[in-house]
Amino acid sequence: HMGWFLISSLLGGLIVWLIENYSSSRNLQIKVEYIDAWFVSSTCVCSCGLTTLDFAKLSQASQIILMFFTFISGVTISTLPALVVKAQTHRRVEGVTVDDDHGELEDENDDELPTINIRRERNLPEHIRNRLATLPNARQLRYRAYITCIVLILATCFTIYTIMFFAIGGWIQTHYISEQLLQGNSTVNPWYISLIVTVTGFNQNGLSPFSDGLSRFVFDVYLNIFVMILVMSGTSLFPFILRNVVMLVRYLSPWRHKVIFDYILLNNHRLSTLLFPAVQTRIYLFVTVLLYIIGVSISLILDLKSEHFAIYPSGIRFLIFIFQTVNTRFAGFQTVDINFFATATLLVYLLLMATKPQMLCALDESPLELSWLALQAQEEAQAETNSMLNIDGSSGLPARGSRLGSSLSLSTSGVLPMKHMERFLRRQSLVTKNLVRLQFSNLALEDGSNHRPRRLRNLRHRLFLIYFARAIIKHTFSFVILTRTWLFFFIFLICAIENSRMSPIDPNITVFKVIFEIISAFGTVGLTLGYPNIASSFSTILSPASKTILIITMLMGRHRGLLASMTDQEAIEHSAADLLNRRREEIIFAYQQQTLDTNNVNRTTSEEATTQF
Repeated sequence: HMGWFLISSLLGGLIVWLIENYSSSRNLQIKVEYIDAWFVSSTCVCSCGLTTLDFAKLSQASQIILMFFTFISGVTISTLPALVVKAQTHRRVEGVTVDDDHGELEDENDDELPTINIRRERNLPEHIRNRLATLPNARQLRYRAYITCIVLILATCFTIYTIMFFAIGGWIQTHYISEQLLQGNSTVNPWYISLIVTVTGFNQNGLSPFSDGLSRFVFDVYLNIFVMILVMSGTSLFPFILRNVVMLVRYLSPWRHKVIFDYILLNNHRLSTLLFPAVQTRIYLFVTVLLYIIGVSISLILDLKSEHFAIYPSGIRFLIFIFQTVNTRFAGFQTVDINFFATATLLVYLLLMATKPQMLCALDESPLELSWLALQAQEEAQAETNSMLNIDGSSGLPARGSRLGSSLSLSTSGVLPMKHMERFLRRQSLVTKNLVRLQFSNLALEDGSNHRPRRLRNLRHRLFLIYFARAIIKHTFSFVILTRTWLFFFIFLICAIENSRMSPIDPNITVFKVIFEIISAFGTVGLTLGYPNIASSFSTILSPASKTILIITMLMGRHRGLLASMTDQEAIEHSAADLLNRRREEIIFAYQQQTLDTNNVNRTTSEEATTQF
């Protein structure tokens, strides 16, 4: 996967370099070195946005090439080849497996095998057998699920592309004159502007057909809103949108096809990295909104009264803060020079660029579910045993309490804060589990009632929050130790390479700018503090060695969490065979229940008739 991205960036850089140096459409006012062409191509392939060339001054041919690489390497489209490979593997089983949901070939060759077994074992009417026969077999279900994922991802992407392309293009066409759309000595076509902004905004590049970015649109409230919606639709909102699209299509689909969407929704990110479970999707949205609120709040506190923003009305200032916060998370569009922001605000922007809440969406709930079921089964069995022995069901709790008390009395002196937090959460988990045991014991003694009191639901939510907090600590520790080590090394290398040019020799080349550029590259955002009189990124004035380090950083940032997501996709949690068996059992059970109800009604009617007679 990383090899493909590296080859694509090298190839894209070569094409741009050839166009800008040897084609008749090249811009004679600029000279393009291969390292810069490679850098710009890498920023498109890695969905970053940092540039060492002014994108607006490149020839239209180079811009189209770069937009093409941006499109095929985006977070959404780049996941499709893996889905195609998986679909083909599940279509023709030839000993090659991409996950653990591969049944035995001989069990799946006969499409009628499940129906034949049902006919032999149960006396079902013809219409039920016909209904069961319409279900796919396991291999067909897996293949159709992957194909459906591909179709829905493409349909969702192109729907967003189309809506935003016409919204932005139509707005610029009707509200701006040609003099307001000048780039150099020529006017940029409004629909071409919309094409660039739509493709690069959705794919987190933030490239613009103007040397001043989107600063000329800073007072345009509607266009700013369009761009923010576009950026969020390609990033923060896309998992939410895609999941709801799957649910909508499932609702509209015929009965026999619903099992395909059930397979997709149940396995979610194990099929596609763009799909998260329902809980994780809400977590992702919550964390993203929280980060937005933090960024906007800090800007309002520190920059609302800044003299740099005094020329803007209060409403426009608020819009600027929202726009820059949204784009700091992903795309990197700028309507103002971010050097105007306070240093503390820029530090918050560093946090926003470095944080990737998608990692939390791979949270595996299986340990929680297994622990919960184990608690329930254990306490129900214990309660039943105690009732048989005529022993109070709560007699076993003091022992647990004593064990808990001994664990609470453990010394925690001289332990790191991370360990303190881990021990605290572990103690809270033990306390919650004991309360759950008590509830299950009491519930089991209530004549086998299936009623689940609110107290039990609250305890389940509490246990999940504790488990989630422990997972966050674990991910945070790995995130800080592993990732930041490499980033620190890259920052050190660039500072060492550029040492002879840095402040105080050149006050515009500072350590903070280097750190900001590295984090922006790693976060694949594209925000930059820039350099005076240069329209492109701060990276422009760095040496070729430093630019190469930034390219490596972009590649690393683009593939954050790749190994974890690949591991997730090797294990399918809900197999196709099990899902189909459950669906068949549901159909048979519904038929038997209906038959039983009908017999009961007929029996009651017969008894009433006999009584009247």
